[in-house]
Amino acid sequence: MDASTASLAASKRRELLSLDTQKAALETEAEAIVSELTAELPDGGPPMGIDTPLVDSEGYPRGDIDVFRARTLRRRFIEIQNDHKAVMAKIEKGLAELQLVVVSFVSKQSDESTEKALRTAPKPKPKFDPVTNQWVVKSWDGSVAGITDGEGRQFDDLLANAAAGDDGGGVGGAADIAARSSSNSTVNASSVNATTTTNSNSTSTPTTQILTPFAIIDQVSPSSPASTAGIQLNDLLLQFDNIDHTNHENFSGIAKLVQEKEGRSINVKVRRCKVVEWGEVSEVLELELMPRKWSGRGLLGCHISKYDE
Repeated sequence: MDASTASLAASKRRELLSLDTQKAALETEAEAIVSELTAELPDGGPPMGIDTPLVDSEGYPRGDIDVFRARTLRRRFIEIQNDHKAVMAKIEKGLAELQLVVVSFVSKQSDESTEKALRTAPKPKPKFDPVTNQWVVKSWDGSVAGITDGEGRQFDDLLANAAAGDDGGGVGGAADIAARSSSNSTVNASSVNATTTTNSNSTSTPTTQILTPFAIIDQVSPSSPASTAGIQLNDLLLQFDNIDHTNHENFSGIAKLVQEKEGRSINVKVRRCKVVEWGEVSEVLELELMPRKWSGRGLLGCHISKYDE
Protein backbone atom coordinates (compact mmCIF):
# COMPACT_ATOMS: atom_id res chain seq x y z
CA MET A 1 0.00 0.00 0.00
CA ASP A 2 1.47 3.37 -1.02
CA ALA A 3 2.08 6.04 1.62
CA SER A 4 -0.87 8.25 0.71
CA THR A 5 -3.38 5.38 0.67
CA ALA A 6 -2.02 3.96 3.93
CA SER A 7 -2.22 7.38 5.56
CA LEU A 8 -5.80 7.88 4.40
CA ALA A 9 -6.87 4.43 5.59
CA ALA A 10 -5.19 4.95 8.98
CA SER A 11 -6.90 8.33 9.35
CA LYS A 12 -10.29 6.78 8.62
CA ARG A 13 -9.67 3.99 11.15
CA ARG A 14 -8.70 6.49 13.86
CA GLU A 15 -11.83 8.49 13.11
CA LEU A 16 -14.00 5.37 13.36
CA LEU A 17 -12.41 4.28 16.64
CA SER A 18 -12.98 7.77 18.07
CA LEU A 19 -16.63 7.64 17.01
CA ASP A 20 -16.98 4.18 18.54
CA THR A 21 -15.63 5.56 21.83
CA GLN A 22 -18.23 8.36 21.70
CA LYS A 23 -20.93 5.80 20.94
CA ALA A 24 -19.92 3.62 23.89
CA ALA A 25 -19.86 6.63 26.25
CA LEU A 26 -23.35 7.69 25.19
CA GLU A 27 -24.67 4.15 25.64
CA THR A 28 -23.13 3.88 29.12
CA GLU A 29 -24.67 7.20 30.18
CA ALA A 30 -28.04 6.19 28.73
CA GLU A 31 -27.98 2.90 30.65
CA ALA A 32 -27.24 4.77 33.90
CA ILE A 33 -30.12 7.21 33.33
CA VAL A 34 -32.55 4.40 32.49
CA SER A 35 -31.45 2.49 35.58
CA GLU A 36 -32.13 5.50 37.83
CA LEU A 37 -35.48 6.33 36.22
CA THR A 38 -36.75 2.74 36.44
CA ALA A 39 -35.42 1.91 39.91
CA GLU A 40 -37.91 1.57 42.75
CA LEU A 41 -37.84 4.33 45.35
CA PRO A 42 -36.17 3.64 48.74
CA ASP A 43 -39.60 3.50 50.40
CA GLY A 44 -40.80 0.94 47.88
CA GLY A 45 -42.81 3.40 45.85
CA PRO A 46 -43.07 3.35 42.06
CA PRO A 47 -40.03 4.60 40.07
CA MET A 48 -39.80 8.05 38.46
CA GLY A 49 -40.28 6.37 35.09
CA ILE A 50 -39.07 7.25 31.61
CA ASP A 51 -42.37 8.50 30.19
CA THR A 52 -44.89 8.15 33.02
CA PRO A 53 -46.78 11.24 34.33
CA LEU A 54 -44.98 13.33 36.93
CA VAL A 55 -48.25 14.47 38.47
CA ASP A 56 -50.66 12.60 40.70
CA SER A 57 -54.30 11.79 39.99
CA GLU A 58 -55.34 15.30 41.06
CA GLY A 59 -52.88 17.01 38.75
CA TYR A 60 -50.33 18.03 41.39
CA PRO A 61 -46.59 17.25 41.07
CA ARG A 62 -45.79 13.89 42.61
CA GLY A 63 -44.67 14.35 46.18
CA ASP A 64 -42.77 11.09 46.44
CA ILE A 65 -40.07 11.95 43.85
CA ASP A 66 -37.71 14.75 42.89
CA VAL A 67 -39.68 16.07 39.90
CA PHE A 68 -36.88 18.41 38.80
CA ARG A 69 -34.40 15.52 38.83
CA ALA A 70 -36.79 13.35 36.82
CA ARG A 71 -37.27 16.04 34.18
CA THR A 72 -33.52 16.66 33.94
CA LEU A 73 -32.78 12.96 33.43
CA ARG A 74 -35.53 12.57 30.84
CA ARG A 75 -34.31 15.61 28.88
CA ARG A 76 -30.73 14.32 28.93
CA PHE A 77 -31.91 10.88 27.79
CA ILE A 78 -33.57 12.43 24.73
CA GLU A 79 -30.37 14.40 23.98
CA ILE A 80 -28.34 11.21 24.19
CA GLN A 81 -30.66 9.42 21.77
CA ASN A 82 -30.26 12.24 19.23
CA ASP A 83 -26.47 12.35 19.69
CA HIS A 84 -26.28 8.58 19.35
CA LYS A 85 -28.21 8.67 16.09
CA ALA A 86 -25.83 11.33 14.71
CA VAL A 87 -22.75 9.32 15.75
CA MET A 88 -24.12 6.15 14.13
CA ALA A 89 -24.67 8.07 10.88
CA LYS A 90 -21.06 9.26 10.97
CA ILE A 91 -19.85 5.71 11.63
CA GLU A 92 -21.86 4.38 8.68
CA LYS A 93 -20.43 7.07 6.40
CA GLY A 94 -16.88 6.46 7.66
CA LEU A 95 -17.14 2.71 7.08
CA ALA A 96 -18.31 3.28 3.51
CA GLU A 97 -15.40 5.65 2.86
CA LEU A 98 -12.88 3.22 4.39
CA GLN A 99 -14.25 0.35 2.32
CA LEU A 100 -13.91 2.48 -0.82
CA VAL A 101 -10.25 3.17 -0.03
CA VAL A 102 -9.48 -0.51 0.62
CA VAL A 103 -11.37 -1.81 -2.44
CA SER A 104 -9.70 0.77 -4.69
CA PHE A 105 -6.26 -0.22 -3.42
CA VAL A 106 -6.89 -3.97 -3.76
CA SER A 107 -8.23 -3.56 -7.31
CA LYS A 108 -5.26 -1.40 -8.34
CA GLN A 109 -2.77 -3.76 -6.73
CA SER A 110 -4.39 -6.78 -8.43
CA ASP A 111 -4.23 -5.13 -11.87
CA GLU A 112 -0.61 -4.10 -11.35
CA SER A 113 0.38 -7.59 -10.14
CA THR A 114 -1.28 -9.25 -13.13
CA GLU A 115 0.41 -6.93 -15.62
CA LYS A 116 3.79 -7.32 -13.93
CA ALA A 117 3.52 -11.12 -14.03
CA LEU A 118 2.65 -11.03 -17.74
CA ARG A 119 5.45 -8.59 -18.58
CA THR A 120 8.10 -10.63 -16.75
CA ALA A 121 6.91 -14.03 -18.01
CA PRO A 122 9.17 -15.80 -20.56
CA LYS A 123 8.29 -14.85 -24.15
CA PRO A 124 8.23 -17.21 -27.15
CA LYS A 125 10.71 -16.86 -29.98
CA PRO A 126 9.96 -14.30 -32.73
CA LYS A 127 7.78 -15.38 -35.66
CA PHE A 128 7.70 -14.37 -39.30
CA ASP A 129 4.43 -12.63 -40.19
CA PRO A 130 3.41 -13.56 -43.78
CA VAL A 131 0.96 -10.64 -43.87
CA THR A 132 3.55 -7.91 -43.33
CA ASN A 133 6.62 -9.98 -44.30
CA GLN A 134 8.31 -8.98 -41.04
CA TRP A 135 9.66 -10.74 -37.96
CA VAL A 136 7.48 -9.93 -34.92
CA VAL A 137 7.49 -10.70 -31.21
CA LYS A 138 4.75 -11.34 -28.65
CA SER A 139 3.72 -8.45 -26.42
CA TRP A 140 2.85 -8.93 -22.74
CA ASP A 141 -0.91 -8.85 -23.48
CA GLY A 142 -0.71 -11.43 -26.29
CA SER A 143 -0.81 -8.92 -29.13
CA VAL A 144 1.84 -8.50 -31.83
CA ALA A 145 4.77 -6.13 -31.21
CA GLY A 146 7.07 -4.72 -33.87
CA ILE A 147 4.50 -3.80 -36.54
CA THR A 148 1.93 -1.05 -37.07
CA ASP A 149 -1.50 -1.87 -35.61
CA GLY A 150 -0.10 -5.02 -34.01
CA GLU A 151 -2.19 -4.43 -30.89
CA GLY A 152 -5.25 -5.50 -32.89
CA ARG A 153 -3.81 -8.91 -33.78
CA GLN A 154 -2.92 -11.97 -31.72
CA PHE A 155 0.61 -13.34 -31.84
CA ASP A 156 -0.56 -16.96 -31.46
CA ASP A 157 -2.90 -16.62 -34.49
CA LEU A 158 -0.35 -15.35 -37.05
CA LEU A 159 0.03 -18.58 -39.03
CA ALA A 160 -3.68 -19.46 -38.83
CA ASN A 161 -4.65 -16.07 -40.20
CA ALA A 162 -2.13 -16.35 -43.01
CA ALA A 163 -3.44 -19.79 -44.05
CA ALA A 164 -7.04 -18.57 -44.01
CA GLY A 165 -6.10 -15.64 -46.24
CA ASP A 166 -4.32 -17.63 -48.97
CA ASP A 167 -7.34 -18.13 -51.29
CA GLY A 168 -5.98 -16.82 -54.59
CA GLY A 169 -6.64 -13.22 -53.86
CA GLY A 170 -3.08 -12.66 -52.65
CA VAL A 171 -1.74 -13.10 -49.16
CA GLY A 172 -2.37 -10.07 -47.01
CA GLY A 173 -4.78 -8.29 -49.37
CA ALA A 174 -6.92 -5.53 -47.95
CA ALA A 175 -10.16 -7.51 -48.38
CA ASP A 176 -8.60 -10.58 -46.74
CA ILE A 177 -7.35 -8.64 -43.71
CA ALA A 178 -10.75 -6.94 -43.26
CA ALA A 179 -12.57 -10.28 -43.44
CA ARG A 180 -10.23 -11.83 -40.87
CA SER A 181 -10.63 -8.84 -38.53
CA SER A 182 -14.43 -9.11 -38.76
CA SER A 183 -14.31 -12.85 -38.18
CA ASN A 184 -12.01 -12.48 -35.16
CA SER A 185 -14.23 -9.77 -33.69
CA THR A 186 -17.29 -12.00 -33.99
CA VAL A 187 -15.54 -15.00 -32.47
CA ASN A 188 -14.08 -12.94 -29.61
CA ALA A 189 -17.44 -11.34 -28.85
CA SER A 190 -19.14 -14.75 -28.79
CA SER A 191 -16.44 -16.09 -26.51
CA VAL A 192 -16.86 -13.21 -24.10
CA ASN A 193 -20.63 -13.65 -24.01
CA ALA A 194 -20.36 -17.38 -23.42
CA THR A 195 -17.82 -16.87 -20.64
CA THR A 196 -19.96 -14.27 -18.94
CA THR A 197 -23.04 -16.51 -19.00
CA THR A 198 -21.11 -19.49 -17.67
CA ASN A 199 -19.59 -17.53 -14.82
CA SER A 200 -22.96 -16.07 -13.93
CA ASN A 201 -24.53 -19.53 -13.76
CA SER A 202 -21.68 -21.06 -11.79
CA THR A 203 -21.76 -18.40 -9.07
CA SER A 204 -25.51 -18.31 -8.63
CA THR A 205 -26.86 -19.58 -5.32
CA PRO A 206 -30.35 -20.64 -4.27
CA THR A 207 -32.53 -17.82 -3.01
CA THR A 208 -32.75 -17.73 0.81
CA GLN A 209 -35.04 -15.80 3.10
CA ILE A 210 -33.54 -12.51 4.24
CA LEU A 211 -34.78 -11.19 7.58
CA THR A 212 -35.32 -7.44 7.60
CA PRO A 213 -34.87 -5.50 10.85
CA PHE A 214 -38.03 -3.67 11.87
CA ALA A 215 -37.20 -2.40 15.35
CA ILE A 216 -34.21 -1.22 17.37
CA ILE A 217 -33.64 -1.88 21.05
CA ASP A 218 -33.20 1.60 22.52
CA GLN A 219 -33.44 0.69 26.19
CA VAL A 220 -32.44 -2.36 28.26
CA SER A 221 -32.82 -2.32 32.04
CA PRO A 222 -30.18 -4.07 34.16
CA SER A 223 -31.19 -7.45 35.63
CA SER A 224 -34.32 -7.50 33.47
CA PRO A 225 -35.51 -10.57 31.50
CA ALA A 226 -34.25 -8.91 28.29
CA SER A 227 -30.80 -8.28 29.82
CA THR A 228 -30.65 -11.85 31.15
CA ALA A 229 -31.47 -13.18 27.67
CA GLY A 230 -28.47 -11.30 26.22
CA ILE A 231 -30.34 -8.50 24.46
CA GLN A 232 -28.23 -5.35 24.22
CA LEU A 233 -28.80 -1.69 23.46
CA ASN A 234 -28.99 -0.97 19.69
CA ASP A 235 -29.64 -4.59 18.73
CA LEU A 236 -31.80 -4.69 15.59
CA LEU A 237 -34.86 -6.91 15.96
CA LEU A 238 -35.25 -9.35 13.05
CA GLN A 239 -37.78 -11.85 14.41
CA PHE A 240 -39.77 -12.20 17.61
CA ASP A 241 -41.14 -15.73 17.71
CA ASN A 242 -43.29 -15.81 14.54
CA ILE A 243 -43.43 -12.01 14.23
CA ASP A 244 -41.24 -10.19 11.70
CA HIS A 245 -41.29 -7.00 9.62
CA THR A 246 -44.35 -8.17 7.68
CA ASN A 247 -46.79 -8.77 10.54
CA HIS A 248 -45.81 -6.90 13.71
CA GLU A 249 -48.80 -4.54 13.34
CA ASN A 250 -46.98 -1.51 14.75
CA PHE A 251 -45.64 -3.68 17.62
CA SER A 252 -49.13 -4.56 18.89
CA GLY A 253 -48.49 -8.16 17.87
CA ILE A 254 -45.40 -8.27 20.08
CA ALA A 255 -47.25 -6.81 23.08
CA LYS A 256 -50.02 -9.41 22.72
CA LEU A 257 -47.54 -12.28 22.32
CA VAL A 258 -45.57 -11.23 25.41
CA GLN A 259 -48.72 -11.41 27.54
CA GLU A 260 -49.59 -14.84 26.13
CA LYS A 261 -46.08 -16.21 26.62
CA GLU A 262 -45.47 -15.10 30.21
CA GLY A 263 -43.29 -17.71 31.89
CA ARG A 264 -42.47 -19.42 28.58
CA SER A 265 -39.52 -19.01 26.22
CA ILE A 266 -39.66 -16.94 23.04
CA ASN A 267 -37.09 -17.29 20.27
CA VAL A 268 -35.72 -13.88 19.29
CA LYS A 269 -33.37 -13.10 16.40
CA VAL A 270 -31.34 -9.87 16.46
CA ARG A 271 -28.60 -8.35 14.34
CA ARG A 272 -25.72 -6.84 16.30
CA CYS A 273 -23.05 -4.54 14.85
CA LYS A 274 -19.82 -3.32 16.37
CA VAL A 275 -16.85 -1.36 15.07
CA VAL A 276 -13.42 -2.99 15.16
CA GLU A 277 -10.06 -1.75 13.93
CA TRP A 278 -10.55 -3.00 10.37
CA GLY A 279 -14.20 -2.09 9.92
CA GLU A 280 -17.64 -3.13 11.14
CA VAL A 281 -18.57 -6.65 12.19
CA SER A 282 -22.22 -7.69 11.96
CA GLU A 283 -23.71 -10.94 13.25
CA VAL A 284 -27.14 -12.47 13.66
CA LEU A 285 -27.86 -13.90 17.11
CA GLU A 286 -30.67 -16.20 18.15
CA LEU A 287 -31.62 -15.59 21.78
CA GLU A 288 -34.10 -17.17 24.19
CA LEU A 289 -36.26 -14.63 26.03
CA MET A 290 -38.71 -15.50 28.81
CA PRO A 291 -41.27 -12.81 29.69
CA ARG A 292 -41.77 -12.70 33.47
CA LYS A 293 -42.44 -10.42 36.38
CA TRP A 294 -39.34 -8.79 37.85
CA SER A 295 -38.46 -5.78 40.01
CA GLY A 296 -39.03 -3.30 37.15
CA ARG A 297 -41.91 -2.45 34.86
CA GLY A 298 -43.44 -4.84 32.35
CA LEU A 299 -42.45 -8.40 31.56
CA LEU A 300 -39.33 -7.74 29.43
CA GLY A 301 -37.46 -4.73 30.79
CA CYS A 302 -36.59 -3.31 27.39
CA HIS A 303 -38.00 -0.76 24.97
CA ILE A 304 -38.10 -0.91 21.17
CA SER A 305 -38.59 1.75 18.53
CA LYS A 306 -39.37 1.56 14.83
CA TYR A 307 -36.33 1.03 12.61
CA ASP A 308 -36.06 1.80 8.91
CA GLU A 309 -32.95 0.79 6.94
